[in-house]
Amino acid sequence: MQTGATAYRDQLAETGHDLRESDLDLLAGLGVRAARYPVLFERVAPAGPERLDLTWATRRLSHLRELHIDPVVTLLHHGNGPQYTNVLDADFPELFARYAAAVAHAFPWVRRWTPINEPLTTARFSTLYGFWYPHLCDDAAFGRFIAHEALAMLLAMEAIVEVNPAARFVVTEDLQSFTALDRSIEGYVEHKRERMYLSVELVMGRVRPGHPLYRYLTERCGIGALLERIERHARPPDLVGWNYYPNSERALGKRADGTIYNEALLEHGPIGALPLLRAAHERLGLPFGLSEVHRSGEETVRAAWLADRVRDLAALQAEGAPVCMLGAWAAFGLVDWDSLLRERRGHGEDGVFTFAGPEGTPQETAVSHAVRALAKRGARYEVAFPTVRGSAPAG
Repeated sequence: MQTGATAYRDQLAETGHDLRESDLDLLAGLGVRAARYPVLFERVAPAGPERLDLTWATRRLSHLRELHIDPVVTLLHHGNGPQYTNVLDADFPELFARYAAAVAHAFPWVRRWTPINEPLTTARFSTLYGFWYPHLCDDAAFGRFIAHEALAMLLAMEAIVEVNPAARFVVTEDLQSFTALDRSIEGYVEHKRERMYLSVELVMGRVRPGHPLYRYLTERCGIGALLERIERHARPPDLVGWNYYPNSERALGKRADGTIYNEALLEHGPIGALPLLRAAHERLGLPFGLSEVHRSGEETVRAAWLADRVRDLAALQAEGAPVCMLGAWAAFGLVDWDSLLRERRGHGEDGVFTFAGPEGTPQETAVSHAVRALAKRGARYEVAFPTVRGSAPAG
């Protein structure tokens, strides 16, 4: 993850996963059938989109294949790519597509691809909140950023499908809700509710005249020409993976001085993914599931959060919804996500297995036991993937 013009943070290195091929055997021991796995632009192609060093990726993906675990390959995870480009660069979509083509030629057997993880979240944190590189708070930059991500994903999938016509397009995004605690800010909150679907509806070609965000994107962000280009390349995802956390649902209110505050809805009462997933399916009509299920805390708390999400998905499946994914996040832990990677404190957080760092060995947790039990139960979902975070630009 990019913390400045030339500085990056690499979660693969900080968790120690890049040094431990034995981690893949731990995944196989859970009985899962798929794992989201990184083949990241900035790591693999630092000198050019066709100048790839695939030594590490080849070894890891080949081992997953031997273990009969289907990799769901991610090419960019909360990042801006190598130093010769960034998402705001007009050439970024084409450079990214060239990289995708090169990776697809190297691994023509890979079926599922997530070109860019959580594009809306990355766009928000990078260009609206100033948290991550390029540290902006600017609507025009946000519009260009997310449009470039959408176009890059579409061009990447075109290139991948040329190599493997059976390739499947997986979009992952943050599942959010927004509640207005003050009627005077309902319009502001409604904008955020609509924005939650933006990345998926962009790649579907839905953001055209009449869409609730069309005027915002064309008049305030100035990306009308980009929207037209995106629509020409539009393709619906084969699968949408929603990422759900305790802070995904927000409550917004207004202080006496007129400023708006934003806090976790969990502080006002219980929350749950079921109504959000149902609403998302009714709106998009696509096969879906949960691709990141995680919360910080002691292992039994994390396992209980996973069990709650299993019940959410089971209820939707009983309603006839096309549920086909459950992913426990992240397989070997996280570093400094309590500060959204803005501070370097080395704060390790357990995932499916314990956080081990570069020197340790991951150990089982209540979450890994729960994942194994779910996998053993059988094919309730098409895929179940404990996931591995990739290197990602933060700032």
